[in-house]
Amino acid sequence: MMGRRKGEVLKSFLMTLLAIFVMFIILFPVYYIFTVSLEPSSTLATTELHLIPRNVSLDSYREVLFGFSGGKVSENFTGTIEGSAYIKDGKLYLVEGTIKGKVKYGPFTGLVFEVPVKNKVFDVSAEKNVQGQLKGEVRGVFTLTRINEDGTIGFAVIKDVELKSGTVDGTSVSGPMEKYVVVRNSGTVSFTAIGKFVNSKFFGYLKNSLIIATLTVLLTLVFVVPASYAFSRMQFFGREHVLYFYLMFTQVSGGLGIAGLIALYGMIVKLGLYDKLPVMSLIYAAGSVPFNTWLLKGYIDSISPDFDEAALVDGASYLQIIRYVLLPMALPGIATVAIFAFIGGWTEFVLASLLLTGNNQPLSVWIYTLMGGIGRGIDWSYFAAAALLFALPVFVMFMLAQNYIRSGLTVGGLKE
Repeated sequence: MMGRRKGEVLKSFLMTLLAIFVMFIILFPVYYIFTVSLEPSSTLATTELHLIPRNVSLDSYREVLFGFSGGKVSENFTGTIEGSAYIKDGKLYLVEGTIKGKVKYGPFTGLVFEVPVKNKVFDVSAEKNVQGQLKGEVRGVFTLTRINEDGTIGFAVIKDVELKSGTVDGTSVSGPMEKYVVVRNSGTVSFTAIGKFVNSKFFGYLKNSLIIATLTVLLTLVFVVPASYAFSRMQFFGREHVLYFYLMFTQVSGGLGIAGLIALYGMIVKLGLYDKLPVMSLIYAAGSVPFNTWLLKGYIDSISPDFDEAALVDGASYLQIIRYVLLPMALPGIATVAIFAFIGGWTEFVLASLLLTGNNQPLSVWIYTLMGGIGRGIDWSYFAAAALLFALPVFVMFMLAQNYIRSGLTVGGLKE
């Protein structure tokens, strides 16, 4: 007896160790990408493997959420201009000077910059020729494309510059600049906290993903809940075969691959629905309806029909039965369907990259574009932080819904 008990304890211990090892293998990629996101700068193109980060830093998360990630900024600015200049024949010639400007978002300053300029011409229509120091106020459009690591401007263009008011040796001047200013690896730019937040690419793409995933969940439930109830409770021709045929057909059509994508793309363009977020949700919901209907039907089958019959006797309609009887009792199954629909809308990449462009793309497409097609040349810390933040909403939703799934509701026959 004692030997048998020891054998059971040893077996339980070995099974626990095996479970821990399996979980370690499954979760190790997540842990490793987390360690990469904590290092100031990291690369995956190396034979070194650091299980514990050497220099822990949250800079990558800060840059993803609130930092300028190299995306294009094109905004109106106001500022000042100073430098040596002369006026001749109604034109102001700026020999050498500096433009200082600021971009404002409402009452808040978003960014400030300072750019050296040379040999620029303004149409000022001045009557006399003078030479001296130019001081004045300007406005225009500041387009920033790249920032160097030392804070200098990598590449920017200042265009539509207008000298609002200024003086050269006591002579008042105003007028437009004839050409634009191109800035390469010179000048300085700095973002305020407000500017970093506004210009963060993450939140714009996050909004798109949330819109797509939320609409996908709502549309899926609108179609799946009534359909599941009908297949579970009602009698009609082909009831035993329609759902399974539909489910198998969607799986076969999904195997058509590129041909199916081309057909879908052609229909979307012909209907004028290209680059529309709600259309993506409708497509995702349509693709998930067969499987989720089959899934929820199985759960409703476990609920005794006696509840429906009791509600019918009390005068309830079918819609009232679904709302007041079915929904509360089938909540764990509905939560599972909602999770699957949300994950499908949140993580889908191929259709989103094909049917959405630019600022309408979701986070999944944006994260892919971070690689730029050159895996060895990207900032892997930044990429890892973005990937983990992308996965966070799915984790949060699962944690919020798991109580419904795990605890469930005890359904069965009525007690008589």
